[in-house]
Amino acid sequence: MRLTSLRSKIFLLVGLTLLISAIAVMLVTERDVKRTVVTSEELAVRNVLNLLVRDSEARWGSLLNDKISTVRSSRQQLMQLGNTVRSVLAMYAAQVERKELSLSEAQGLAREWVNDLSIGEERFSFIFNHDLIAIASGNSEWLGMNLSTLKDFKGRDLAASAYQEAQTSGQSFAIYRWPPPGTAGKRELRYAYFAYFEPWDWIFAVTDDARQVSDQFDRRRQEMEHAIGESLASLTLAQSGFAFIAADDGTLVSPLPSGHAGLLGDVDEESGKTLRELLDGIPSTGDVSSFGFTPRDTDDSWQISSAYFKPLGWTIVAAVPSEDLTRAATELRNRLGMVFLAILLVSLAIAWAFSVRLTRPLQQLSDFARVLPEQDLSAASPIPPHIARLPQNQPDEVGRLAATFMFMDKELREKVAKLVQETSSRERFESELNIAHGIQMGLLPIPLPASILKKIDLYATMIPAKEVGGDLYDYFMLPDGRLCFAIGDVSDKGVPAALFMAVTRTLIRASAEDETSPALLMERVNNRLSENNPNLMFVTLILAVLDLASGELQWANAGHPSPCVLSAGGDWRLLEGRSGPACGVMEGVPYKQFSTILEPGETIVGFTDGVTEALDPDGHLYGEPRLYALLTGTGSDTAQSTTSTLLDDVRAFAQGTEQSDDITLIAAKRPAP
Repeated sequence: MRLTSLRSKIFLLVGLTLLISAIAVMLVTERDVKRTVVTSEELAVRNVLNLLVRDSEARWGSLLNDKISTVRSSRQQLMQLGNTVRSVLAMYAAQVERKELSLSEAQGLAREWVNDLSIGEERFSFIFNHDLIAIASGNSEWLGMNLSTLKDFKGRDLAASAYQEAQTSGQSFAIYRWPPPGTAGKRELRYAYFAYFEPWDWIFAVTDDARQVSDQFDRRRQEMEHAIGESLASLTLAQSGFAFIAADDGTLVSPLPSGHAGLLGDVDEESGKTLRELLDGIPSTGDVSSFGFTPRDTDDSWQISSAYFKPLGWTIVAAVPSEDLTRAATELRNRLGMVFLAILLVSLAIAWAFSVRLTRPLQQLSDFARVLPEQDLSAASPIPPHIARLPQNQPDEVGRLAATFMFMDKELREKVAKLVQETSSRERFESELNIAHGIQMGLLPIPLPASILKKIDLYATMIPAKEVGGDLYDYFMLPDGRLCFAIGDVSDKGVPAALFMAVTRTLIRASAEDETSPALLMERVNNRLSENNPNLMFVTLILAVLDLASGELQWANAGHPSPCVLSAGGDWRLLEGRSGPACGVMEGVPYKQFSTILEPGETIVGFTDGVTEALDPDGHLYGEPRLYALLTGTGSDTAQSTTSTLLDDVRAFAQGTEQSDDITLIAAKRPAP
């Protein structure tokens, strides 16, 4: 069987059609089954993670309630002891009021009583005054100590905040570490009850060690972690997936299975990060996040789902091998493949028999078509008899194909003769367009003399969208020694626009011989263009006259985009204002003139809408905001550099998109002093 024969191609086409259909059905089936299974398994994993998070929240809430109950009980004991201290101080204060004791004697007895008060191994009472000095304490280390440096658990000044709060509300509670930072000894967590004794402006307090509360809380937390770990150890996700919990300190609350103990340290092939680093990046909102993980240098692939439980600093992770999610779809695909393979073999045998019969009469057409290129198609030639009989002998697609070949032979000979003639005409037309392009480019002004360029840095360029365009720019010296420059855009494109552009440029130059006012120049050009304008064409135009010595700039704008003035420091402003309608629309219209000062170092940039309306491959416009943002950074450049930078940015934005309109730029910069 030759693959170059039509018979073999028909046979191959049938085979490929069946094969592609089989593959398509298999892939679609596999995809749908995979999608359903994966969605189901992912939903199950998410449900498991959500249940684990809810269970952790419930256990954590119970743990906090126990801790709160314990703390409240301890606080109640401190308050009872504080009431005892208050009653003793009140007793001594009453004796002072009854003049049984002097104030100093009563305060001394009160301090001695507090110093000798024994209320536990770690629990003691102390008193400090408004200077935050401990004047009495059941712990001798505290006597005479300046408590202003002691900080509570929130980082506030312990004594000062307790004094203020107790003085305001009568009592205060605080948690702190003892001894203070910078002193010897192991720092331990303590809590204290403070109360204000108003008669003597004292703050008395009862403090106790918080280790029992902390130890009890840690013990309950360990029990909770052990219970959760046992639950996760017996949990299986999908067929061989598992769940574990990683803490913020790097430990594992629930360990990984022994066969995957190093999974957290494995590096992902795509991101280059370890699994632990990827888990550190999940949101702390508690929502379930899922991502794929493929360890480097292995054939394993995992679907990781995780949620962060902020109160405990846990990352609850579910890891399921990707093959668990796709195994059912893969097995179904393999079964379908065997069935389709058997169907394909039977179908190919039938296709071979039919292709032999169908292709036999086509060989004659093949031979006929093969010799057609060797003939002179510009002259008529008779059809071979065996080809001419095929439409009658084969009243089917083959016969119609033979009739088509004969019709093609006739039409081809006629078209070839016509094509020769049209090719000659097109070559002549393209030659004329090239000549027109050269003429239009020749109409553009030549560079100014060097003596003028020392006073003004001037540069302009025009890039037509077609062989010839409708944009124009011009610059020349007026009889009074000022510089006149113009930029415009004709309403059409191609040859008509180029002719209108040439007429406009000629009118500007002719009118400037005896008129130097931009507004009056504009009126003359408009009147002449409007006199005989059957096609209703028009041109948007800016005419400007610059005094090279003083920098005074006069201009008139006939519907053209406003030029931009750039300072050397990067600021920019627009020469806004419309003098009148576009030239060529209506005769006898007066135009308004504007003026400003072009300071030394400033650059004026004029452009046509071919710049701002340049398109990128997605159809977005270049736009004026991007134009002004780019020009802001070119204030110190030369005129040529400014236009080149802008053109390069437009080309980069367009990314090879065909130019839709002519692009013209002109820039003039006064040299800095």
